[in-house]
Amino acid sequence: MVRGTTEYGYSCLPIFSYKIDALNIDTTYFIIVNKVDYRFIYYFLSLVPRIRGFAYMRKVIAVDDTHLYRKYEGVLLSAVAQDTESHIYPIAFCVVDKENDASWTFIFEKLKSIVVDGPDLCFISDMHKSIANCITKAYNHAQHGYCMRHQGENLQVNQHCREDLYLFYNAAKAYSPKEFSDHFIEFKNYRPEKAFFLEHELGFEKWSRAYFPSNRFDVMTTNIVESVNAILMTKGSTP
Repeated sequence: MVRGTTEYGYSCLPIFSYKIDALNIDTTYFIIVNKVDYRFIYYFLSLVPRIRGFAYMRKVIAVDDTHLYRKYEGVLLSAVAQDTESHIYPIAFCVVDKENDASWTFIFEKLKSIVVDGPDLCFISDMHKSIANCITKAYNHAQHGYCMRHQGENLQVNQHCREDLYLFYNAAKAYSPKEFSDHFIEFKNYRPEKAFFLEHELGFEKWSRAYFPSNRFDVMTTNIVESVNAILMTKGSTP
């Protein structure tokens, strides 16, 4: 986008999207504005090469948000996958006013038009309640798991499990139920109250590889989408 004022940047969105679609026919984009004063609310973009190419990617999508620090601020929501050689593959981006049920519902509804629902499709995210709620609403058959690293940081910072954290990671990364049980029982011996939370409130299927109901491959964290966001945010203060 041409550098300039923030207002000019937003005003260029319609013509920018039109040009992108003209050069990449069947690109998917949506611009949502306030019907009263026509101020910007949401913008969704997925280029057609990304849409078509996802058919050959692993069916695991990491989603995450990052804050924008322009004049009008906002939040960037991103959906990123991997190919079979673990190369990062961005699928879609969405700029919204804030992170809540409405904004996550918007991106998942638009994403569903290009990413087909199915039991082999998996979403990986942090534990934001809006993400879990909106995935369930938009995708009836897809699986949803939590980022192992975010859960580990929560145990370390809020639950003070620093010394025993390696046991949680060993359990999360275990491939078989038996291997998982060995590590989790040891963790439970040291941290019974935290183990109760992981087992009965979160559920093993949400954070462990051994009990995840589909194949999340090696995507145990949201690092792939956070890496993309970090690159994009090097220009986060420009229009």
